[in-house]
Amino acid sequence: MRKKIFLMAILSSTLLHGQPSAVSVDTVTNYKSWGWKWQAIVMQNDLITLAIVPAIGGRVMQYDLGSHSSIFINPVERGKTYTPSPDGQWRNFGGYKTWPSPQSLWNNKTGWPPPYTLDRGNYAFQIDSTMEDSVSVLVTSPIEQWIAPGLRYERKATMYKGTSRVKIEQTMSNEGASAVSWGMWSIMQAIVNHPTEADYENFWVYFPINPNSVYGESGVKPNGSSNAWKGEVAPGVYGVQYSPDSKLIYADPHKGWIAYSDLRDSVVYATTFDIFEGSSYPDNARVTVYVNDATTQYLEVEVKAPVVELAAGGGKYTFIENWWAAKVRAPILDVNSVGAIAGKLSYNSATHSLSAVYGVFHQGTARVVCLDALGGVLTEGTSVSVSPLEEFQLQEIVKIPDTAKTIEIRIYDTRDSLVGILDSANISELITGIITVDSNKPLKSHLKQNYPNPFNPNTTIAYELPEQSSVKVVIYDLQGREIKTFSSVNKSAGYHELSWDGTNNQDSSLSSGIYVYRVQAISLKDGKVFDKSGKMTLLK
Repeated sequence: MRKKIFLMAILSSTLLHGQPSAVSVDTVTNYKSWGWKWQAIVMQNDLITLAIVPAIGGRVMQYDLGSHSSIFINPVERGKTYTPSPDGQWRNFGGYKTWPSPQSLWNNKTGWPPPYTLDRGNYAFQIDSTMEDSVSVLVTSPIEQWIAPGLRYERKATMYKGTSRVKIEQTMSNEGASAVSWGMWSIMQAIVNHPTEADYENFWVYFPINPNSVYGESGVKPNGSSNAWKGEVAPGVYGVQYSPDSKLIYADPHKGWIAYSDLRDSVVYATTFDIFEGSSYPDNARVTVYVNDATTQYLEVEVKAPVVELAAGGGKYTFIENWWAAKVRAPILDVNSVGAIAGKLSYNSATHSLSAVYGVFHQGTARVVCLDALGGVLTEGTSVSVSPLEEFQLQEIVKIPDTAKTIEIRIYDTRDSLVGILDSANISELITGIITVDSNKPLKSHLKQNYPNPFNPNTTIAYELPEQSSVKVVIYDLQGREIKTFSSVNKSAGYHELSWDGTNNQDSSLSSGIYVYRVQAISLKDGKVFDKSGKMTLLK
């Protein structure tokens, strides 16, 4: 017998249900008064705008979600072009560019400056294809003569209807007479403050921590100390907050994503890419993040491809990235081709309420689906409108069938075709909230860093217990005054979390500042005491 799912979904605003318009492309002179009198190629759909300037190395100088800007443009270099020559000067226009890697192979052996022609040469361009659902633009470099002689770059950018996705196909070819080995190095310079402000604390980069990292347990290798390196800001996720320190950090994530977030505007820009296990990566790094100094302030979000051999006389290699954007809070816990996860699926068995927080990369609808052990659909919820322009706050009343094994959040486009699975969870683990652990590694009491951090208005405090315990959680200000108290007679062994909304015991909202959270647990088995604290930042 088919059971019903009663759905109650909350969205932050009402969305239009019409079909998205087709994607467009145009060439514009002195676009946005940037000062480049040469043509910019401007691609648009209902959600995003992407602009490319062929005259300065075919750089992408704009990738915006709605009216929100993400790419840094150097005001000193606006409108300027330079004829490539081995003059030892680097011209930092900002934007998005690609270089060959590793730097140690650049022919001056100093690793600087980058290849002049590839970096700022006058790229040829063509509108590669125009269709109702997508449009592509191809830019092609001249052949580099000096630092990486014989290399030619092509970059094909494809924009699609009804999504924030841009597919970036990077191709390098060896036009020289001898075989060479190179990797593709993609570099995005990102904005780190709102106009006229120095609110650097709002701008973060997130990427997954590889549990088997060559860099050890931290999963990263910084090239120096910096206030930017925030460590594990959510389970399995590393956070970098902009700080003007001129430092970089290497990482080798096992999942192919990295995300740049504006916390105040709740917007994320993410890149997804393939991971090639066993391949040789420059510096062993699959991603790097660079925080530039106080003179020219920006974040560099970098993705690297493996080093491959290119045959003489035209040997080619293509590395593909996909860019995504959506409105959603941070930190980002995971990214896939459907959306970004900021709050994982959780279920309240007392109220039968299913909740989560997402940024969806596609315009369309979301539905909750319950599946049996063989993957067959048992029940399917009502469709709820979603868009990259609105954070998707899932709050549903769900009656789970007895035979259900999995819950999925599926996303459909405006034609009701399945885009993909945004999130899924095993129902037994979702209901119990108990983490399965390796029997060779007994669970110990552990307090995790709250997430998101900084936060506004909500944050999650998570902890693990080795056995059933009496638990008390208290929030203090920096003067040691008790602000908020949560208590429970007992909690079962396993993983637990609670949400704090930035209010005191009188339910009054608190001001911005640093607060301390303290978890005290007393084992009901042997009376052992666990007492740990952490700091968190409320940012308004």
